[in-house]
Amino acid sequence: MRAPVIDKDAGVEALFWRVYVEDQFNGQDAKRVLKHYVRLKVFDEKGKEKAATIDIEFPAKTSIFDVTARTVKADGTIVDMKRDAVYQRDLVRAGGRKIQVKSFAVPGVEPGAIVEYRYTEARDNPNLFYSRVQLQREYPVQKVTYYVKPLAKEYTSYRMAVWPFNCKPSPMKLENNGYNSFSLENVPAFQEEPLMLAEANVRPWALLFYRQDDKRDPDKYWGEVGRKYYDRLKQSLKVDSELKQTVGEVISGSKSDEEKVSALIRYIWKHTRGFSDPGVTDADRARVKMPKDRVRTASEVLKSGLGTPDERNLLFAALAAAAGLETRPALLPSRQDMLFDPRMTDEYFLDSVDMAVKIGDAWKLYDVSARNLPPGMLSWPEEGVPALLTDPKKPSFIPSEPALPEASQIRRTAKLSLSEDGTLEGDIDETTTGHPAGDRRRELEGESGERQQEIVKAKIVAVFAQAEVTGISVKNVDDPTEPLVVHYHVKIPGYAARTAKRILLQPLYFQRGTAPRFTAATRRYLISFPYAWKESDAISLTLPAGFAPDQMENPARMNFGQPGFYSLAFSKAGDHELTITRELVFGDHGVVNFPQDVYPQLKRAFDEIYGRDTRAVSLTQSGGAQ
Repeated sequence: MRAPVIDKDAGVEALFWRVYVEDQFNGQDAKRVLKHYVRLKVFDEKGKEKAATIDIEFPAKTSIFDVTARTVKADGTIVDMKRDAVYQRDLVRAGGRKIQVKSFAVPGVEPGAIVEYRYTEARDNPNLFYSRVQLQREYPVQKVTYYVKPLAKEYTSYRMAVWPFNCKPSPMKLENNGYNSFSLENVPAFQEEPLMLAEANVRPWALLFYRQDDKRDPDKYWGEVGRKYYDRLKQSLKVDSELKQTVGEVISGSKSDEEKVSALIRYIWKHTRGFSDPGVTDADRARVKMPKDRVRTASEVLKSGLGTPDERNLLFAALAAAAGLETRPALLPSRQDMLFDPRMTDEYFLDSVDMAVKIGDAWKLYDVSARNLPPGMLSWPEEGVPALLTDPKKPSFIPSEPALPEASQIRRTAKLSLSEDGTLEGDIDETTTGHPAGDRRRELEGESGERQQEIVKAKIVAVFAQAEVTGISVKNVDDPTEPLVVHYHVKIPGYAARTAKRILLQPLYFQRGTAPRFTAATRRYLISFPYAWKESDAISLTLPAGFAPDQMENPARMNFGQPGFYSLAFSKAGDHELTITRELVFGDHGVVNFPQDVYPQLKRAFDEIYGRDTRAVSLTQSGGAQ
């Protein structure tokens, strides 16, 4: 081969990728073992660089071992990789997502060579009924084939099936060696894009699963699932007389159902923690006795002080019911995974249990495990999805409403002064609520006050290397019912550029050092913002004596239609003070997803915002030539 088949610009291409999948029982432990074999053809120097280091991504409860590799050069020379060349490390993907990989350097790679590698992947998961297999890699693949051997009939009466997503592989066929195979041909390389949907919505993959039935009627199936879960969980919703008395004390003084709910959630936050919360030790977890044949009751969870996300939500439902509120468990999907549709008739896709409370005539969803968000606010992956409301008679899907931009505000104020040499100094206040506050709380929670200040300072210094940051205070890290407030004093030498009679200044302090949101000229995938938000900036800037900004015209307000707007305004307050107000609202009316064909308009809008945010203002010294 002299050139790639799938992508003419690809420097390396897989001739094949073969995976043998076998389900095994070792005593009582179930295991799924996948043996991978990849053969690559290297075409040029770019391909050489890509093939010289291989990264094998793997999730939790998965082991990668028996890694071997070799290079077959164009003249037939074989160079084997040494066993000690394999090591484990963390990689950071788009959005800051960390993944574990096994990495190894393949020796002797050159244009024209063949690179082969094999490895074994063992998934130590007692539930083999569902497992995902990927059909796309970081380089093009001419043909990927899975050979699957399910559990023998002596272990299960269920049969294995393959459910493909974002692709149409060949039908399953029985091979001579007892394996069943399916394949996909001419698979392009996977390319991440900023603000894309979760990978499960764009990458070709397949779900290997066991089931007894073939076709399912959505209404009938989800009705059965909703009734089953209600019956299964209703025992956990019962409370004893002692707990009823506690509930009465907690909600005393509450004037509305919403106030009762808020009081109950705050009580649960105070008296229970999640198993993975900061400060929870292995000894704490070991003291909790988990029944094998049932779900723990509300009283058991409360007395232990620890619970899984689902258990703490069940505790909340039990307390809410004791307070006279109508409650139901609700099953939800996650936007960080597949975009769910009820026609996807398998409870596998509904992996979270939240609680629905009847407020007036409508059901409202609550998630006690979202500890960094105010009561009544769901984590963003659970916003804007259909939730299965369980019921003893007629379960139904209800919408999970997305939060409005006003619920996720970033309010920043700065009172600054600029000296003649370009030094900027002043006081900064940043107040965040909702999802942005939750993101920041996750960085700060569990840290000492001193460490929290170091984290705040590090972010400032990352933008302004010469900044002197003092007087840092951080409030309400552990209280999501209140806004997260950060205050500091900053002094930045050389913030503005000075010439003999002119100072060149970027007045929008909070946007200094930001990068364009979109850089690519084209787009493959739908654009998906995680949540709606609102930014409000107010800057008061005292200018050096004798300097004044050149003539400035305020840019026109940018209206995005339903999603929101952007505005920026400059004004003078006296002879030496400049005030700047900036506002951005995006994602209003739940509009956070955009098809690929509007990408050019979306990119132009955010490029314009970036241009205005980073605009430099010229300050001219009065009285004298420039």
